[in-house]
Amino acid sequence: MYMLYCLDGSRATAAHMVLAEAGLPYEKRAVDITADEHQSSWFLSINPRGTIPVLVDDHGCVVCETIAIMVYLCDRHSVEHLAPGPTDPQRGVMLDWLAYHATEVQEPVKRSFYAHRYTLRAGDTEAIRKRAGDLFTQRWALVEDHLAQAGPYHLGERFSLPDIYLLVTSTYSKDLARGEFPAIDECVRRTASRQRIAPILDDHLRGLARIAAVGVPQ
Repeated sequence: MYMLYCLDGSRATAAHMVLAEAGLPYEKRAVDITADEHQSSWFLSINPRGTIPVLVDDHGCVVCETIAIMVYLCDRHSVEHLAPGPTDPQRGVMLDWLAYHATEVQEPVKRSFYAHRYTLRAGDTEAIRKRAGDLFTQRWALVEDHLAQAGPYHLGERFSLPDIYLLVTSTYSKDLARGEFPAIDECVRRTASRQRIAPILDDHLRGLARIAAVGVPQ
């Protein structure tokens, strides 16, 4: 049995979707970052970094980064319908795109959400958000090009972890992406319609609306 510390509306949703898609037993405990629960003593005793998601397995192993959780679960349980195995030629492609989403694509999203953290002057935040949108659109376009040529998924006809990560990122992209991205839209549509993912996505969108209403942590 796994314990996943997370919050609907956060990027922890990607790890949650992998647990569900893999059919693994788990419990979910909400950590409300809008109320600074991630900085509470009980949570910091589990993850001193003060971030979500956190996965704790049945041996007490603690994994704290989203893509680490995603790959760890698939490797531990040989979930090859989500992650090609170590000897599969598509393994490298899967890891490449998963890492790209978690670093290059996610960075401007974070910069836009937390613009106040990137300056000491309140008047700079709009310029920071604009630049974040420019960077996001450039990087989103590279994903679009790949999916247009090799899709409908990142691995062609084979669904895998980067598709899940893309779906979650797409929920934050409304005010960032400028232009039309039909190949991304198709990949997102297919992923969102999966039986085990759809209800988690619904919870995520409700959580995202709540976070937007309450405000992100400072």
